[in-house]
Amino acid sequence: MQTVSNGVGDVRRLADAQWAAAKLADSYQGLPEGISKAMLLDRFERAAPRLGLGDGVVRLMRALVRVTAEQDWIGRTRPIAWPSNDALCEELQRSRSCVQGLIRAAVRAGLVHMKDSGNGKRWGYRDDRGHILEAFGFDLAPLAVRWDEFADLAAARGIEQAQRRHLKRKLGEIRREIRTVCADALHRGYGGFDWHRAVDQALGRLPRTPSLGELEALHETFQALLAAVDAAWVRARQEGQSEPRGVVDEAHKEPTTHPGSEGSTYSSPRREVVEPLARSAHMPAAAEPSVVEAPISEEVIPLSLVLEAVPELADYLEDLAGAAWEDLVDAVGRVAPLMGINLSAVREARQVMGRNRAAIALATILARWKDGEIRSSAGGYLRAMCEREKVGCLHLLPSLYGLKDRFGKSPPRRGER
Repeated sequence: MQTVSNGVGDVRRLADAQWAAAKLADSYQGLPEGISKAMLLDRFERAAPRLGLGDGVVRLMRALVRVTAEQDWIGRTRPIAWPSNDALCEELQRSRSCVQGLIRAAVRAGLVHMKDSGNGKRWGYRDDRGHILEAFGFDLAPLAVRWDEFADLAAARGIEQAQRRHLKRKLGEIRREIRTVCADALHRGYGGFDWHRAVDQALGRLPRTPSLGELEALHETFQALLAAVDAAWVRARQEGQSEPRGVVDEAHKEPTTHPGSEGSTYSSPRREVVEPLARSAHMPAAAEPSVVEAPISEEVIPLSLVLEAVPELADYLEDLAGAAWEDLVDAVGRVAPLMGINLSAVREARQVMGRNRAAIALATILARWKDGEIRSSAGGYLRAMCEREKVGCLHLLPSLYGLKDRFGKSPPRRGER
């Protein structure tokens, strides 16, 4: 292959980028003090996406840097690696032609300078202390010279990733808030707004790998949709288009356009949004078994007893002292998936027991799950409680008193049996 000498080494005549790599290699004086080759490789791998480098080039550079020694990067000698193409094929698990293509891509990207021997072979010698005496192959000096560039790009990418994570989290909160408001409006029978369309938009699939600009645009879109949904909810309530259905024994809380803030809850039963959409719009509200308590059990259980017997609920309630039944229903609904209970089991429990008793049952399961009594199949435990409820054999009051006694008994002292 025709080569051109630049006074330092031979540069393969592939593209103008090789001359730029040769100039970078000439300015090599070693890595900055305190910077190791591992740190250089880490910054390069983080900056690679912003440089438009594929995974194959990154893996090639990782393999080349790995075979160098730490003393090669202090500036006394050039950091040169001389693995053969066969060794690279085995390391990268790629074909010979693919490896050659990756080498050309790395040269064009200005990452390596090819220092060829007279016969085009790669080889090198080290002294007793491991310093390179003479070597021909991949000169990685351009990689070290571009340390500052890689560090800046890696820092910029870290900031961008933090912004992306923040926007994704905010998008999730806003979309959940939209679904909650729409579910409440559909439950109350409010009109004057296309609630179903808003739900469809909030349930829509986002791009798999959106850019920062796309996430910012989506954030603005859903913020505007949330503001419109909130305004429609408030307007419908003020106009008195519909009265609440079912049991309304809780304080009403106005919506907010700031998801996650205090007061961003609603007085609706917080059923899944897809359920009202799946039901026929002409189905009478009185036929919903989970809105009104099922008159199966005559147990009278105060909410204060539930909160006292299951103090683990404090981690999932915003205001333990001012909690209402609706807050308990919402809290156990959020914690059920954490215990491995799917939504179908929760819906069945609410249909069989009613909302409040199902919430109590889930609270008792939470206490036993936290204590380690239930280590698997919490959903099966809940379904078994439903079967006992159907035949009138489920008694939650004794279970609550038993859980309350956990904290009434002092632990045994050391040496006592």
